[in-house]
Amino acid sequence: MLALKAGNYKDMSLLFCRFVIPALTSQLLSGVYTIVDGFFVGMGTGETGLAAIGVSYPFALFATAAGAGIGIGGGALISISRGRGRTRLAERILSSMMMLMFISSLLISLSFCISMPKLVGFFGLSEELTRLSLVYGRILLIFSFTQIFTMGLLGAVRNDGYPHKAMYIMVSGFILNIILDWLWVIAYPFGVAGAAWATVLSQLLTAVLLFLHFAGGNSNVRIRWKRMWESLAFSERIMAMGVSPFGVQIASALTMIMHNRQSLVYGGETGLAAYSVISYVIPVGIMLQEGVAEGMQPLISYYHGASLPARRQFTAKMGFSFAFGIGLLCSASLLLFARNIPGFFSMNGTTAEITVRGLILASPMFPFVGIVKVGASYYQSVGQSRNSSLLTYSDPMMILPFFLWLLPLFWKLDGVWLSMTFANAALSAILITVWAFASRWISIPLPVHKNI
Repeated sequence: MLALKAGNYKDMSLLFCRFVIPALTSQLLSGVYTIVDGFFVGMGTGETGLAAIGVSYPFALFATAAGAGIGIGGGALISISRGRGRTRLAERILSSMMMLMFISSLLISLSFCISMPKLVGFFGLSEELTRLSLVYGRILLIFSFTQIFTMGLLGAVRNDGYPHKAMYIMVSGFILNIILDWLWVIAYPFGVAGAAWATVLSQLLTAVLLFLHFAGGNSNVRIRWKRMWESLAFSERIMAMGVSPFGVQIASALTMIMHNRQSLVYGGETGLAAYSVISYVIPVGIMLQEGVAEGMQPLISYYHGASLPARRQFTAKMGFSFAFGIGLLCSASLLLFARNIPGFFSMNGTTAEITVRGLILASPMFPFVGIVKVGASYYQSVGQSRNSSLLTYSDPMMILPFFLWLLPLFWKLDGVWLSMTFANAALSAILITVWAFASRWISIPLPVHKNI
């Protein structure tokens, strides 16, 4: 990796951009995936189709969570191992990641296929909205392996030292998604099912191309196919490192589910349709900041493994500054263009007005999101999983439910939208407190294997 060749702050800044910009671009494209679905579904099926995707999509995020946990957790261990010159260990970790992705794909597909009717039934929707939600959700979850392998291998390719290649592969999947959305939602109108199949096949292409990076023999780290089952000995360490990124996606899923429920309670199916559009737009800004966090992770893990604390701290400070600036830009952009967004999704009337109001009230959240995402990523990158998990899991488990309960008591549906800003402001305060008291730079022990 080129990290050790950075001889001064200018070189380190350029190296930071070399890793962060591709990751940021990849995350942006991931967010645009869903927006493209929303655009074509809104054009083809209207508000009912949008609401259906809004209800079922959070459950598909459990597959994203599994892939992200394995990809970022295992990827961090790969970078740390390479930083310490232990390439053979990195290869065993990659093999373990492959096995974990396969197992988690089976578990998620089986469990959600069985439970989807009850999960969707929790919302008490109309018969048609329930049917469409099940159609979309079942397709994504039956083929959850496409998303799990995409997210898992994406982290592995980045930590192998190829961030630009990972970005180009994501771009190819994005282009295919647009083409298939147009084909199966507009040209040949299969409705939400067409949108789901477009997403699955574009993810499949992405996963295959990422896999070929390691199968083609040009990678720094190779998959060790022999005795692969024995590589599961490293799964515990991978899952421990992946607790935070897994939780980030789980938090997103739970957040969307809770907002769906409260939007329905305080705004009916009109409020639910409004939140479906908000849930397309808001995650794009969040994903940009996750891109900063994920992009700096290979560098921080590598510096940590190579015992270069000054470079590690400098990279973290750049990450905080970069993410905060992006957050301010996202907030300003949303305030400026909020009134144009509902029309993009073929939405008008009362639902459009409610959507605009929701976007404006939620817009101040983004600078706070940037602080939290980078902080959690830093702690995860150096093995301080306790601090990282505190930031990740306190939001969906305690902070957001509290504000989602409290604020609507005073401001009804407006309180649902305001809860996003209040929750992230509280999380950033927790991060600043944790950062102030957690002054030790803990070194994480690598797993030991007798054959390495």
